[in-house]
Amino acid sequence: MPLGTSRQYSVHFSSGPWRPAAGAPLVPTLGVIRNHVTVLRRILAAVGLGTAALASGADAPLLDPTPDRPEPFGYKVSWFAVQAHDSKLVVEALGLGGGTTANWSSGIKAAYRQPTGAERPRAFVSPPIGGWVFVVGSSLPYPDAGSSVEASKFKNPFYELLSRLSSRFHDVQFFGSYRVVGLTAWARAVKGNVQRVFAYADGEVYVNVGEQSSEERQLNFANLSGLTPAQATERIFDIAQQQEAEEDELASKGLPPTETLAHSQQSTRNPIPDEECVLELATLWSINPNEFPLEWSLGNGVVISLPKEFAQQ
Repeated sequence: MPLGTSRQYSVHFSSGPWRPAAGAPLVPTLGVIRNHVTVLRRILAAVGLGTAALASGADAPLLDPTPDRPEPFGYKVSWFAVQAHDSKLVVEALGLGGGTTANWSSGIKAAYRQPTGAERPRAFVSPPIGGWVFVVGSSLPYPDAGSSVEASKFKNPFYELLSRLSSRFHDVQFFGSYRVVGLTAWARAVKGNVQRVFAYADGEVYVNVGEQSSEERQLNFANLSGLTPAQATERIFDIAQQQEAEEDELASKGLPPTETLAHSQQSTRNPIPDEECVLELATLWSINPNEFPLEWSLGNGVVISLPKEFAQQ
């Protein structure tokens, strides 16, 4: 059909309340149901829809391809930061299938959305910005208690995606936070080598791989280098108890709370990581996505669906 033309479709329904034919059963037979489904599919096909559209969820937000400026994000979500200049190459490296063009606003909404029914979770692959492409999604897999760098394909979806991206791009980073369970996580792979992976939630360190990075040290994060997750957890709470004891001692001498806190955290900040730690580290490693400069240009990204085996449960 030539562009600029349209085709009209009409569907006719009989007027008045429905009544079964004389002698017909009140409950429709399987054959009748199948006929109705066939008619519905034909109607959907006529207007450009189909069973795939239904499976994606009737309430799924519409994706807008109109280019817009970067949409800030960073809280209660996970993302990969990939050093790249082409979104399509990142989509290709992920190997999760193609996607649908979407601008920042509709793409980020899709990335944050919790799927319902048969709807599949989605992620937004942003346009390149400042030399980085973001892969954003609340359902992206993150390092957990079962994670190991040597995890085999599909047994650990986080490392599988990290491996796919880091085999194609020089610097690949991961960040995530979800304050409801106190989740904080970050990871980095350079030239295909995993340098750092950390994850904390529910008062426990789940993963602690690699030495503390210079940026973590700059931010006064607790130094957990060389510790197992159990040892790292113990170390965090030992520091927290020491700081609390120091604050109590200073308070007993008449110092105001703000000064006691400042004194106790001179060498190490609050050792229990939070969502602000994640964004501060992102600032030093790549870009803080919650503070995009206003002058950055308009652009489009791609929304992709996450297969079940790659969606965090």
